[in-house]
Amino acid sequence: MTPTDLLVVAALVGYAIYRQTRINEITGHSRFKLAIIYSVIGICLGVHVAHTPAAVGLLLVGLAASLGIGYLRGRKTRMWSIGAKTYSQGTTLTVGLFLGLVAFKFLLGTVAYLTHTPYESGIGSILLMIGLMLAVQAELIWRRAQAIQTEPALVFAAAH
Repeated sequence: MTPTDLLVVAALVGYAIYRQTRINEITGHSRFKLAIIYSVIGICLGVHVAHTPAAVGLLLVGLAASLGIGYLRGRKTRMWSIGAKTYSQGTTLTVGLFLGLVAFKFLLGTVAYLTHTPYESGIGSILLMIGLMLAVQAELIWRRAQAIQTEPALVFAAAH
C-alpha cells in the first residue's frame, strides 16, 4: 500500500467516523448511500485476490469480520424517537469497532506477508469491507427504527 493509499484510507475513515458521530434522522430511502459509495470506490480502485486457497480464505475471513462488525455496530448504535421521526448516533463503542475492522484488515495483510500468501491488501478491498459493514449496519438500524416507530410508548431505544 502506497503512502497515497494510506492518506485516502485515512481521509475516508475520518469521514465515516465524522458521519457516525453526528445525529442522523433514519430514513429508508438513503440508508445504503454511504455503503454504496465506499463499495463502488473500492471496486473501481480494484480488489485483487490471488486464486489460492489461503488468499481466498483471508478474503472470506475479512468479509465475515465486516458482517460481524456491521451487525454489532447496528445493534449498539444509539437510537431514539421524537414524534414520528427516529434518530441515531454512533457511540464510542461503534467508532472503536469501526477502527478495529480497519486494523483487522491490516492484520490480515500482515498474516499474508508472514505466511507468504499472495494477498494484496489494497485500498479497494479495505473500502469494500467498510462498504459491506456499513450496509449491514444500515439495514439493522433501519429495522430497529421500524420497531421503535410501531411502539408509540417507546421513546428511547438504548443499545442492547
